[in-house]
Amino acid sequence: MHPFYQTSDQVEDAIFEAKVSGYFFKNFLCINAEADPQNYYSGTERALKSGYDGVIVKLILEGHCDFSGDASSIRNGAGGITILDMSREVIGITPKIDTINLVIPRHVLSKHIVNIESLHLQTLNQASVMTRLLVNHMTMLRKEAKSITQNEILDVSKLTIELVISALQNHIKTANLAPPRSENSLLFKIKEYICSNIQSTDLSVVNICTKYHISRAKLYRITEPLGGVASFIRKQRLQHAYRLVRSNEETKVQVSTIAFQSGFKSLSNFSLLFKEEFGISPSESIQLNNTYKKVDLNNPNEQPMVNSLLISAWLNQVLL
Repeated sequence: MHPFYQTSDQVEDAIFEAKVSGYFFKNFLCINAEADPQNYYSGTERALKSGYDGVIVKLILEGHCDFSGDASSIRNGAGGITILDMSREVIGITPKIDTINLVIPRHVLSKHIVNIESLHLQTLNQASVMTRLLVNHMTMLRKEAKSITQNEILDVSKLTIELVISALQNHIKTANLAPPRSENSLLFKIKEYICSNIQSTDLSVVNICTKYHISRAKLYRITEPLGGVASFIRKQRLQHAYRLVRSNEETKVQVSTIAFQSGFKSLSNFSLLFKEEFGISPSESIQLNNTYKKVDLNNPNEQPMVNSLLISAWLNQVLL
């Protein structure tokens, strides 16, 4: 699961086996993973700095996993769903295991669920009808993924996200969720505030300090795991710009429009930072997106181009 986690095998590399496949949907990624015994780990600082911000809905089909992190631990077995917040610490120890993982960007869920971080390391109640519906849907999604057409993918995506939201909302009603630790809670609030207001040119250190009634010194200390507040804001602006490019339906979209809609005041500064972050200029990225839209995803003759475009952009497209 790199780059999400650091991993180590419990068996010799020469005999370790794993089978991983993934499918791209409009607003989530579905990863099927079968693997020999292994350990994996991600700390809060590493997760926050990675830039990939989302929630993993992990269904175990065979085997089990011992999860721990943030002073709590659980074991989840076959048929169980565990929620992992990608910005929180987690250690996983598994024997031979088979899983289905839905990787969903935080902003897709945060519109409907308050304090998503409180769901970290929660296992959904298998006696709940909503949980069983989600289990059945994820299992069927793996079985039918190869058969889903481009005309069906939006409806499948919408249905999947709605089922996840309903299952999580149902869990929140009945579970005894512990609130995050105070300083961690403030960090997540600041992070969410930045992400929700990334289009505003008024978003700044002063603005955040005023909003949360804290000093600059405290803000800098709290946001150290993010790599610094200014750096994090800049990275989020660039990721927002990338999403705008990828989702834009216009073939003649202006770089200046993307820049200003992402909170940048200087077009030249935006272009320079964008190229440093993604390796290509904003105009080249727009051109790549236009090329992608012209490709027939169901045409075998164009499959090499499809693979090239998807492999180069899949993490950014789904998670950034």
